[in-house]
Amino acid sequence: MANSTYTGRGETVVVIDSGWSPTWEAASRIVYQHDYANNDADARNPNADTHGALVTSSILSQAPDLNIVALKVIPDNTSTASGSAIEQALQWVVAHASDYNVVGVNLSLAGGSATSEMTTLLSDELASLAAKRVLVSAAAGNAGQNGTATDVSYFAADHNTICVSASGGDGTMPGWAQRNPGITDLCADGTDIRLTDLAGRTVTANGSSFSAPSVTAAVALAQQEAIALRGSALTQDEFLSLARQTGTPIAGTGYTDLNTQALLAKIGQLYGTTATPTVPDPTHPGAPATTAAAILVNAKGTAAAGVNAHFTLLVDGQAVGSATVGTAAKTYAFTATVSADSAHKVQIQYDNDGFAGGQDRNLFVNSVSVNGHSYAATDAAVTYDKGALDGHDVVKGQSGLWWNGTLVVAADKSLFGVQAPAQAQVAELQAGDLLGHAVSANAATYGTDAYETADVAGWTPDLLPAFQYADHGLHAWHDAHDMAHGMAA
Repeated sequence: MANSTYTGRGETVVVIDSGWSPTWEAASRIVYQHDYANNDADARNPNADTHGALVTSSILSQAPDLNIVALKVIPDNTSTASGSAIEQALQWVVAHASDYNVVGVNLSLAGGSATSEMTTLLSDELASLAAKRVLVSAAAGNAGQNGTATDVSYFAADHNTICVSASGGDGTMPGWAQRNPGITDLCADGTDIRLTDLAGRTVTANGSSFSAPSVTAAVALAQQEAIALRGSALTQDEFLSLARQTGTPIAGTGYTDLNTQALLAKIGQLYGTTATPTVPDPTHPGAPATTAAAILVNAKGTAAAGVNAHFTLLVDGQAVGSATVGTAAKTYAFTATVSADSAHKVQIQYDNDGFAGGQDRNLFVNSVSVNGHSYAATDAAVTYDKGALDGHDVVKGQSGLWWNGTLVVAADKSLFGVQAPAQAQVAELQAGDLLGHAVSANAATYGTDAYETADVAGWTPDLLPAFQYADHGLHAWHDAHDMAHGMAA
């Protein structure tokens, strides 16, 4: 996505799918992985072009600085995922969202036929994530019948997911796109999505599996901007309201296509720019111009003797504010007036290190945002000054602080212009020759008889149906003895 200063830096999204592949641009972005299909810590898939790898690549093409958690739920060389594996993956996200600053989850898996909002075995986890303002984008499915579809996947029908139906990206909707006017929240282009691997080979993909990643990326960028400008993340309702206001109506359908650039512009308009300029005082002609600095520190700590970690925020050595940090990660907001068009040092000074009763008090800084630009604690522009803030014993940046040390962010002067900083260009997905692997628009076709006899209200972890997905033209199959079957959307 072009023309945005927000790229997802310091944030994490979770991809629950068939795993990842080093062939695609993900290895450097993965901060955690687990295989719930085989119960091990390796979520890679031997199929270089596995569905999960393409979904992850699509997200990163639009938010290139995101961190990725890859949770694999589909065994190698199969096309089904058990409901219990998906639930375990979501339970991990609920438990660890704060640890990794998770802002979104991508669920490009589909199964079942829902014509109204419904609850499933996964609803408890989805509700917990919504309460944490972790937004889940779920693919609606690709089993539409010549444009008359009025149903979506069970996953997408939950009130606490964002139901994403595929559009043609040109004001139309393909006939195979599942949608329902009472459930579909947003549409995004899901046709002929071109993805280029690290060897320069291009794959073309179709389906709502590749619409949902656009919404997942938009969620991450919108949350980064909202936190930078107003100090808190958007709720699902807030995000959807803004996305619908700024989206492009699909003529004659009542559905709305996502417009990420317009969405980000709207958030900026509502909550103000990150740098509010001031002009020199006319009574003092020689006085330098100043500008506002909005600073956000995402941190957590460990307590000792009942006392939590505490830090003081300084800018160029001058105290701006302070905060006491709990055991759960939280974002602390500060503002300062600084000279314009100059670089500045933002310093997080840990000032109550201690050890008592066998407990070590520590401070952990996940990220520091300065006027909308997020720095991870390990960013190249970040250093750690051990002990006194005196320029001695300086090492590269790290999240864990002790020895009463100070984390120092060397913020570039471009962030402090009298005029709002120019928006950085985010690289568009590189186009290449069509070499081959289109996900069939009809790969999502599946039988409906099994759904008619499913007792949804009685689902249990071991009865929840396997959800089938299609990868590179493999057609979905169904078994009338199972309650339902699905596939990658």
